[in-house]
Amino acid sequence: MTPTIREVDRPPGATARDARLRELLALHFHPRHGSAYWLRREARLGWCVRDRVRTVADLALLGRTHPDDLRRFSVREFISAAFHGALNRFVTGETAGTSGAPCVTAYREDEFGAAFIRPFLQVAAATRFPHGVPWLWVGPSGPHIIGKVVRELARHTGSLDPFSVDFDPRWAKKLAPGSLARRRYLDHVTAQALDVLRREDVGVLFITPPALAALSARMTDREREAIRGVHYGGMSLDPAAVNDFREQFPNAVHLAGYGNTLFGVVMEVADYHRMAMDYFLLGDRLVFEVVRDSEDWPPVPVGCGERGRVMFHRLDESALLVNVIERDEAERVALTPEARALGGTADGLRDPRPPASLSGKLQHGLY
Repeated sequence: MTPTIREVDRPPGATARDARLRELLALHFHPRHGSAYWLRREARLGWCVRDRVRTVADLALLGRTHPDDLRRFSVREFISAAFHGALNRFVTGETAGTSGAPCVTAYREDEFGAAFIRPFLQVAAATRFPHGVPWLWVGPSGPHIIGKVVRELARHTGSLDPFSVDFDPRWAKKLAPGSLARRRYLDHVTAQALDVLRREDVGVLFITPPALAALSARMTDREREAIRGVHYGGMSLDPAAVNDFREQFPNAVHLAGYGNTLFGVVMEVADYHRMAMDYFLLGDRLVFEVVRDSEDWPPVPVGCGERGRVMFHRLDESALLVNVIERDEAERVALTPEARALGGTADGLRDPRPPASLSGKLQHGLY
């Protein structure tokens, strides 16, 4: 019989998130119905994870989960065997491969919504992001999960299926910066987007920052003024760029999210003149920590106002990913009243971006 997630007793001082974690451990480490990846990890550890890991703080006992594991092992090995008979309910996605071969993961449909759709809709309602107008998506589809996200975002905000201009970011990254080939590729993408804008009554752009810069340069003032919403995705963004785009598209609500295929998205919670890019978690399925960049284990959290490496724990039934240290650095920023009003309960991330030491090693392009 397939096990069900059940209520468990909380140890002293445990939180609701700790209780959620224990439920997930009961699933992913179940001897018959668990996930193959975590059962192998438990065998190597040589002790019962369900007995010793009781709170989020205890996750350090499991050691670091390296993204290379998501490159080497089948996505099925991270999914509990309890769900292998219902894999048609799962959504797969790959990372862009900016720092190496792509990583792959999967979400059950409801957890896909919690990871990528619900955070945007919460903030969209609070910021009066436009509803009921057509969307244009300029970005990749294919294996990239963002192309699957955009259809749901558009549908949930009253748009018909979004218009789209597809591109292959992995090919674009192979084109040398400043080269004729890269300029021609960007011109090809921009021309298609302009064709849609001049034929359809588009009200929302979901777009990567380099694509928006190229598109804006070829739009008229009237065309830019017709846009009511801009949602940025796919790449890190600095406040000066957003402020510039806010001037170019003065009638639009501008929202950015920070996220990736592996954990989902966390959103800005307000649209204003940016001094920094602040992102806040609004649910309980993720835990973020900002930790000192060191090989020591367990990692040491930084204080508010300090920068460090981003580490996350994804607490999903579809996939349990803990102690994953991202390449990005961020400043730990205190929870704001706007974030608290939307259900935020934890400190946020300010200006997440790759460290300067990697600037010459990452393959950037249009995504």
